[in-house]
Amino acid sequence: MNLSYETFLQEFEALVEDEWSCLFDLYHEKLNLKNRKIATKKFQTIIECVFKLSQTKGFQAMTLRDLSQESGISMGGLYKYFSNKNQIAEMIHAAMIQMAETCLKIRQYRHQDPVFELNELLARHVFLSERLKKWFYFVFMECKSLDKDLMETIIASERFMENAIHQRIVDANQQGLSQCTNPDFVSAMLKVMLQEWYLKSWKYQQKNINADQYVANLLLSVYQLIQVK
Repeated sequence: MNLSYETFLQEFEALVEDEWSCLFDLYHEKLNLKNRKIATKKFQTIIECVFKLSQTKGFQAMTLRDLSQESGISMGGLYKYFSNKNQIAEMIHAAMIQMAETCLKIRQYRHQDPVFELNELLARHVFLSERLKKWFYFVFMECKSLDKDLMETIIASERFMENAIHQRIVDANQQGLSQCTNPDFVSAMLKVMLQEWYLKSWKYQQKNINADQYVANLLLSVYQLIQVK
């Protein structure tokens, strides 16, 4: 597999442009936003301040007045982009899912070489979570404590990813490419290893391990866990 973090970033820009453009594309009609340049800049300011405040005082404790003061945007200006805190979290998660579906290409599974496609899926996930580290961390750490519907949506998206990993392992077994004795356990373990990268990035920074090196070691583990022939 020749995919590297550098080439992934080029692909990300070609497919998505950036996260703020993704938010605009998802919500400009619903919010009646006309000027793309202004709206994407506002989205960037607002969401970056949300991430900052969630780290310093916690998203649940954050008020819209806190966000207004941190961002320098009036309360009326904020309400052009969302109506309450839960909607901010919903928008962040929805945009992250949109970017993931675009970049991970899970639905484009061809069943031709499940081991290769498993490796590519895992690598893309690590690279995407590196590019959107604050987004992944926020959704995992903050959103599950909000309303039930959002929590269920997030859990469903996590299961979707784990099922995609599981499907590739099972197909590799069926095609005689691997001898994994417990696909359920291994797919769950690989999902945890993906979360490890964006939840405990400090640990790898201290060891000077970058995304490419993490992927290389992750894929070595895959070969051992699924017993590639």
